[in-house]
Amino acid sequence: MTAQPTVALQIDELLALLTNEEKARLLEGSKSWNTAAVERLGIPSLYLTDGPHGVRKVRSTGGAFGVSDNVPSTAFPPAVTLASTWEPAYATRMGEAIACEAIDLEVDVVLAPGVNIKRNPLCGRNFEYFSEDPLVSSAFGAAFVSAVEAHGVATSVKHFAANSNEDYRFVGDSIVDERALREIYLRQFERIVRDARPSTVMCAYNAINGVFSSDNRELLTGILRDEWGFDGVVMTDWGATHDRVAALAAGCDLDMPGDTVHNRRAIIDAVRSGRLAQSVLDEAVRRMLTLILRRQHAPHPPVAHDPAAHASLSSEIATAGAVLLSNDGALPLDPSAEVVVVGELFERMRFQGAGSSLINPTSVVTPRDAFDDRGIRYRYARGYRSLSAERDRVLEDEAVATVRPGATVLFFGGLSDLEESEGFDRTSMRMGENQTALLQRLIDTGARVVFVMFAGAPVELPFEDGLAAILDLHLPGMHGGEAAARLLFGEAIPSGKLAETWTLTAEDAGSAADYDRGPQALYYESIYVGYRHHDLTGRRVRYPFGHGLSYTTYSYSGLDVSVNAGTVTVRARVTNDGTRDGAEIVQLYVRNNRGRVFKADKELRAFTRVEVPAGATVPIEMRFELDDLAYWDVATHDWVLENGAYEILLAASAADVRLAAPLIVSCGRESRSPYSPEVDAAYATPPTAIPAAFPALLGREIPPQPTSRRLTMETRLIDARRSVMGAVMLRLVSGRVRKDYTAALAMPDSTERDARVKNAHFVLRMMPFQSLRSMVMSSSGALPDHVARGIADIAAWRPLRGIRTILGKGRT
Repeated sequence: MTAQPTVALQIDELLALLTNEEKARLLEGSKSWNTAAVERLGIPSLYLTDGPHGVRKVRSTGGAFGVSDNVPSTAFPPAVTLASTWEPAYATRMGEAIACEAIDLEVDVVLAPGVNIKRNPLCGRNFEYFSEDPLVSSAFGAAFVSAVEAHGVATSVKHFAANSNEDYRFVGDSIVDERALREIYLRQFERIVRDARPSTVMCAYNAINGVFSSDNRELLTGILRDEWGFDGVVMTDWGATHDRVAALAAGCDLDMPGDTVHNRRAIIDAVRSGRLAQSVLDEAVRRMLTLILRRQHAPHPPVAHDPAAHASLSSEIATAGAVLLSNDGALPLDPSAEVVVVGELFERMRFQGAGSSLINPTSVVTPRDAFDDRGIRYRYARGYRSLSAERDRVLEDEAVATVRPGATVLFFGGLSDLEESEGFDRTSMRMGENQTALLQRLIDTGARVVFVMFAGAPVELPFEDGLAAILDLHLPGMHGGEAAARLLFGEAIPSGKLAETWTLTAEDAGSAADYDRGPQALYYESIYVGYRHHDLTGRRVRYPFGHGLSYTTYSYSGLDVSVNAGTVTVRARVTNDGTRDGAEIVQLYVRNNRGRVFKADKELRAFTRVEVPAGATVPIEMRFELDDLAYWDVATHDWVLENGAYEILLAASAADVRLAAPLIVSCGRESRSPYSPEVDAAYATPPTAIPAAFPALLGREIPPQPTSRRLTMETRLIDARRSVMGAVMLRLVSGRVRKDYTAALAMPDSTERDARVKNAHFVLRMMPFQSLRSMVMSSSGALPDHVARGIADIAAWRPLRGIRTILGKGRT
């Protein structure tokens, strides 16, 4: 990513002319969504905005999250749906479309993609992430980044790194061993940085092994820059700055949303005193100027923004990403037959997740719209209220009364934005009782019940055996209703597969024993995430990683494996054994050798999506590198390829292996375990509880879980609520939002009401998890640092000092 000579010359000239005050200003945001400009030298600001599945440009600065405050744009299916296509070309096409809309809306940096690993099904933001597997995450992330950047728009790969929960994201500390960090939580970032060359990387809120991501020199400089060769800008997530001077020294360039006088002053003072080298400041400014000038001079390919084409693409991705979880022959439906439709999501489809990625769509096609367009005959009952968890017996009774003997019932349901959102985690995998109770009553009528599901993450399905079919549309984007109708009535054939494991309950996840138990997140399961965990425990799951049915079946044959110059080429044939054209997703796993180092039983190394006409046989070919089989050696701090007998597995899912062939590796080396016998024994199979060997795996003792309940700069407001000042602060910050939420609930039923309820609920649930520090850093100057520190002093029973600090007399 070497700058053009003319750009480099401009930068040298500008660096010589800029004052340190201006340099510090360039390294922070302005008005929530802009970078700072230096008008004296003609340096423009950049406009940054979310997001992962559409351009969320606010109508006015100030950071509002409401849909009504955003300029309309295409709401594409979120990452959970995109990844379920198992076709990175869709990420390319979506990235191109988002880039075109960004150009049209004068957006310079799109804050996407989010590539965090789905460590636990309860993470409230999982819908924004691709997979539990780093290969899937890197493939889709790299495709998206390459497409957007090719159009002259910058991207920001996020959230770097080990950011796997929402409840503690502002104050959390991910305690993770070096090998798991490298093999699971950093690997997708590495591949995207090396292969797609993103302009920016966004660091996470959380700490990693005791050091906040924004302050983590080993992460931001040692690994990201020195090892992977990244030469772009590292920015914070909004409010993720911990210590501005330490962050700058660590390699974190841009402080967002900025407008924090305290941080700017701290940089200037640190340079003046010699605590921060002038060269460190200048290099950060050089990277920032490079980003600004590249965006200013970026050639935009002549691709017009075509709203109709983008809407069509959104529907196409939703169709390809939908997963048929089960089917006893109930689907596809006869379009000429009458059906009973139950569930409010039929007419108020949930097509995206809540939070910072919430898009104001240019148009919406609900299932009801799509049914009506086709002239489908149906009887409809609302059944429940989607933005309320309480049962409505009147609506339930009306729905059950609609069902006649022998009827086919389409139940439209799933998770609501009250249960699943950025800003907070789910407490269980259960759906709301208002839906589960109704669904069971419908099953008890003896009707054939088809569950059409809208959810960004796995849910419990204790009633699965009573259902005739389950079609999971995930979150299908703004024209998801069209995708639903096409799939239900056989106009299109289901071809999506899960990019994450569906466990029976949340307690079956590999990370269940410690998830959301406190600020310290103990990643005791190490490398055993998702299917890697379930392979070795042998415990039953609801649906395995890679699972997905169709209206046809496929068989595999002719497996052939060859190795040339370190590249493994795998060829085979796929036959469509049915009477409908379709698309099959073939997954290539490698079963690891049984060497001296504990490893997952098998790991995904390649995949392909192939179109197969009815009755036809088509060839497939996949490749991977032998080096991909290497593990991270914590003794040498490097990748090691171990000699031995591996096995190539072609599979329809992680639990459905169709073909196998041996793979002998002799170009690596013989290795010995870098671990103690205690660790080797404990991790020969994945732990289901925090093992005594976890400190030995880490190579250090685990500090005690923080237990302070008084209000400090680093305490979550909800944890300090029993202290006087904690309760006061929580009441103050939640009061206005609670009023907005109450007012929204009182509005007449409408799309606008739903949008306002979702927005207010997101902020209301997120605010108690904030700390004083994160509030300062995310407030764009509205809450000055000295005021927050004064409040913390008062909470610590130092009222005079606190008052002096608030009044500005105790500023540092």
